[in-house]
Amino acid sequence: MKTIKPTRKAKLLLGFLAKGEVDAIFKQNPFEIPEADGNPIQLWRRSADAVAGLPLTPPAAGVEVLDNGALPIIDEIKGRPTYRKHYESFADYQFCMVPVNSLLAPQWLADMDYIDELSRRISSDAGIEEQIRFAMAEGVITEPIIAGPQVIFTSQGRDLHAEQIPSVRQVGTGEYEIVVRASSRPNYIQAVAIGNRLLLTNGVHKVCALFLRGHTHVPCVLRRISRIEESGLNLQTTLLRPELLGGARPAQVVDFLNENVAVSVLMRSMHQVLTVGIGIGTLQVPAVSQLLPAEQSADVMLMVSKNRDAAGTEVEAGSQRAS
Repeated sequence: MKTIKPTRKAKLLLGFLAKGEVDAIFKQNPFEIPEADGNPIQLWRRSADAVAGLPLTPPAAGVEVLDNGALPIIDEIKGRPTYRKHYESFADYQFCMVPVNSLLAPQWLADMDYIDELSRRISSDAGIEEQIRFAMAEGVITEPIIAGPQVIFTSQGRDLHAEQIPSVRQVGTGEYEIVVRASSRPNYIQAVAIGNRLLLTNGVHKVCALFLRGHTHVPCVLRRISRIEESGLNLQTTLLRPELLGGARPAQVVDFLNENVAVSVLMRSMHQVLTVGIGIGTLQVPAVSQLLPAEQSADVMLMVSKNRDAAGTEVEAGSQRAS
């Protein structure tokens, strides 16, 4: 019987990575190379050769700050609990339209099937408000199941999120609820301006979907940083090494749509599972000594004082003998 193994189409920006990381990627991930005679190192060399012929990355010009007076949708988004909790409390953001051809890529992998799915949700003639709603949509997750002391969520995407720190609230006299909030992971298109460069920090698939629909500028929430460490990205990948980011041609989001640069692979279809477990434990510890009655307390203080005086007299006598 043939094994059922659903896969999805993906693209990898191998040509921007160090050779050692490419080798590790294919050893640690179940990627399949469609080409019969292809191997990771050959694909890396081919992609690197294509990268060498790419035009230079344009500076971060053409950024347009959006006016909330003309676009009420901006105030609507700012009023959302998601924005207040995950964005407003974290940094000062501006709502902007940014050029796609200036956005640097934050990752080396893109799910092309997901990009295709997203592109069908936005039209080529969509106005700015419709684009903003697409770029900053609120996610919805499926109702979980309860399995004993565990609450289990599942999703076809990687959008599940749960607060790591529970909250406690009183619901009655001597009664409390311990709450862990689970929701769809915040997924707004987000970018940072660092020097004269724009680095996308979230929303690769949405940006590619908009670009495929002919939108050369995309809405995002933008903040300014002075160091790459402030971006919040995983800096372990060589895609974000300083010499590449500061060079003439770092990896750009549009490179995922370049057949010569991006390497096609198949990856396993995955569902995400989020498990929230409840653990209850009790234990006994020695009781703290009760406070002494006033009479005993006075007697103890007197005893301590006498011992202190006696010790002082003994030390003084010892000093006289020593001299």
